[in-house]
Amino acid sequence: MTMRPVPIPIPISSLLPPSSTNQAGPSTCLHTPSYIVGSLPPTSPIHLALNYLTLADRLPCHPTNAPNSSQPSNDIKGKGKEKEKTESVDGPVPVHELRAGERVLIITGSKGSFADSIQEEDEDYFRNRSGYWEVMKRLKRVDMRYCPTPSHLQLLLTLLTESDSRFTSKFGTQYLESTPSLVILWDIAGMLMIDQVPDENEPPPLDQGVPSGEDEEMHVESNPSTGKGRTFISSVCMSDYMDVLSASRAAIDHLNSLHPSVPPTQLIILEPSLNTSSTLPILPPLTSENEDPRMSKSARERRVNLIDGARWLFGKDSIDIIHQLSGEKGGMTSYFSLSFETNQDEKYQMKRRKCPKAEYTTAEILGEEKPSGWTWEWVSS
Repeated sequence: MTMRPVPIPIPISSLLPPSSTNQAGPSTCLHTPSYIVGSLPPTSPIHLALNYLTLADRLPCHPTNAPNSSQPSNDIKGKGKEKEKTESVDGPVPVHELRAGERVLIITGSKGSFADSIQEEDEDYFRNRSGYWEVMKRLKRVDMRYCPTPSHLQLLLTLLTESDSRFTSKFGTQYLESTPSLVILWDIAGMLMIDQVPDENEPPPLDQGVPSGEDEEMHVESNPSTGKGRTFISSVCMSDYMDVLSASRAAIDHLNSLHPSVPPTQLIILEPSLNTSSTLPILPPLTSENEDPRMSKSARERRVNLIDGARWLFGKDSIDIIHQLSGEKGGMTSYFSLSFETNQDEKYQMKRRKCPKAEYTTAEILGEEKPSGWTWEWVSS
């Protein structure tokens, strides 16, 4: 039995756009699967997809993916290959043609929310380079799936498969033109949250259902990219989130079973709305319908850390954590640190700062020109 080829290693630096100063990011590679908790720019899944495709285009194709040049082939199949009838192949196939079929799938919440977050971030890299031919060429190999609710997301993951036809739009969003080499889930927990904008004229609520002895602030997440605090919907339980994670793992297992002779599909889950203290209750809030006099108050109010659930499902090696080191909301610069849970002594620092407007934008009429938009970059250690 031949061993299955390994997938392309994805460096941590792929999470952010290329540096404008040509400074190389960390070369340490992400585990597969990877579950990353902490603040990231909303463009991170797109950069991850583009950087992965760039790596795929530069590397030589594995022999198991290449068609046999000594024999005619009427049906070339495999991950990342278009299922078209071809005539006999004379000589070796160019590498760029073999790699041109590598695809990436990004799954996120509603299309409007995702587009609004990218527009609000106003990242200088996309503002200046999104129209480049090379970027647009690779963006055509990135499939997007938008899910307005967690129920839509779980249904999509349950039915996700490869289509036998190239015209996938006729059959439904659960069909893919070809099996992706990389699947990225972006802000899944955010689909279970609502924005929380406190009123300055009202005192904070005294009781939010937080168990005694715990810090109430740990249950309200803050994303510097939006500047808003977010909290889980009161009816959401731990099982709601775990069901989605389990469905994502099952979907990857199914995709990997379709073409056992090619590298397996990699899964990366990015959770910018969570932190290490994010928890969810095991049971929903107490009502007259689910009241059980035999259940103690501590059991009813028990909460479980979300990272514990992800660690059990994907393994400890898959957990990566991003901490904010410095910076205030509305500040010009903030610093963050990414570390693996299995090796927290090794940290990789990131910086988020305001960036100036593009050269072709209209200048300010009165006063000095103010910075507009944000940029993320790696900080050399």
